[in-house]
Amino acid sequence: MQAGPRSSNASELNYRSVGTLDPSRLATAFTSADQGFITEQAKLFELVEEQDSHIFSELSKRRRSVTGLGWHLAPPKDATQAEITRAEELEDMIREIPRIEDAQYDMTDAVGKGFAALEFNWQLGDVWLPKDIFFVPQRHFKVKKETGELQYLKNGIPEPLTENWIIHEHKSKSGYIEQSSLFRVLAWTYAFKAYDVRDMQRFLEVYGLPLRLGKYPAGIGKTERDELLKAVRNIGNDGAGVVPSNMAIEFVKDTKTGTVSDFLQAIEYWESKQSKAILGGELDGKTTSEARIMLYDKVRREILLHDVRQLEPTLNNQLVAPINKYNGMFAAGRMPKWAYETEESVDQQKLVNVLKTGAELGMQIDIEYAHKVLQIPKADENAKLLGVKKVDAPDNKNEPDAKDDAAKDKAELSRKNSGTQSLSTSILNQLTALAKQQTDNVDITDAYTAQLSALGAKHEAELVQKIVAVVAEAGDFDQAIEGIEALAIDFKVPALAEVIALGMAAAHLGGMSEVQGE
Repeated sequence: MQAGPRSSNASELNYRSVGTLDPSRLATAFTSADQGFITEQAKLFELVEEQDSHIFSELSKRRRSVTGLGWHLAPPKDATQAEITRAEELEDMIREIPRIEDAQYDMTDAVGKGFAALEFNWQLGDVWLPKDIFFVPQRHFKVKKETGELQYLKNGIPEPLTENWIIHEHKSKSGYIEQSSLFRVLAWTYAFKAYDVRDMQRFLEVYGLPLRLGKYPAGIGKTERDELLKAVRNIGNDGAGVVPSNMAIEFVKDTKTGTVSDFLQAIEYWESKQSKAILGGELDGKTTSEARIMLYDKVRREILLHDVRQLEPTLNNQLVAPINKYNGMFAAGRMPKWAYETEESVDQQKLVNVLKTGAELGMQIDIEYAHKVLQIPKADENAKLLGVKKVDAPDNKNEPDAKDDAAKDKAELSRKNSGTQSLSTSILNQLTALAKQQTDNVDITDAYTAQLSALGAKHEAELVQKIVAVVAEAGDFDQAIEGIEALAIDFKVPALAEVIALGMAAAHLGGMSEVQGE
């Protein structure tokens, strides 16, 4: 391994230096980085993230929103069953890699710093897998200016990277790898905010303390004046001091009231800029309108998808592909792809109603699509399916037996069919009589229509009454529509259907009669 678990690079952090961070120092570091020497820039980025709690907090939110997602290996769309099975095996192998979750979080360090470097070594045997994955700080690298190639600094000497690296480059802004980091924006806000924080601390140290004024007689020497100044300064810390009798210390009270709000407002201003740079916006707790919350959530999701789209190719090309190659599981063009699960939860009840209504209207809805939008996986071929549980008949001898109920239902159906047949015969007789009355000058269409309307009026009135009852019981318009749709499915009147069918038959026969008459 080039770096190992603890890099031997001598480029360490100077924790005292960040306290004097100013725009000129930033400009110098950025200029050096543009020439490929990114060490100083990377050091500043680490110190800023470590010492600015607001930047750390907001950046952690963005990074954890990615690593908190589920993931899977998706086989090709036209995959065979054997390829699907091998993809599942490969996914299980990757999940067994030690610190695979931590490695994903380390890769998102590239969001702020432009790139993240992780080194791993192989565990050999029947299955080849990364045994350890180590994060290596960005200050241990150099960018080759001519090609943009990343090189590892081995004792200060740059050398090409071996194959056992995962280098995730993340473009938070357009530019070369040394310029595309989000910290190129955040470092300026940190520098300006640092002035306000420092001034506020100085203000708080002296706020409320009276001015200590030392007085000495004319002609006194420099040594005596320095002693008096030392005594004046020590009084603020020790609360006690001594001076010669020919000198005096006077306490002057300031009548003005000091305030720290100006410093806090300046700090809040820069932190607002930092939140917008990292998360695309902020919810300050003062404005809680639904529109603003929805807009903030939309921007947050767009940023999440942007981060995921950059992370997936790195994982596929630099982690999944080497494992697949060394274990010989897939051809290069058939390799499954690492995919994060970015679908948001849905209101399944509303979607069920939409799909049901669409199917009833005759829409051709693919069952695979229905499973996908409802986020309900399709059951395997031999899976035990969920269904409506059948309720067993109660064991009570006093109640009628199920066989008796079936016999009664059969008898009732037979009676209804008999009545329908009688009605059919009656209707045909009446229509025949109307046909016999036809003359060349008489159109019997109106007579047919009147006869059929009279026969169907009773059944039509029954349906209207049920619709009125459904509407009266509904709480709103949508419930009324759902109730009417359900009624349309369940409402069955064989006699009305027979009337309609006979009407169509009569119209057909009437038409034939007219043709034959001509």
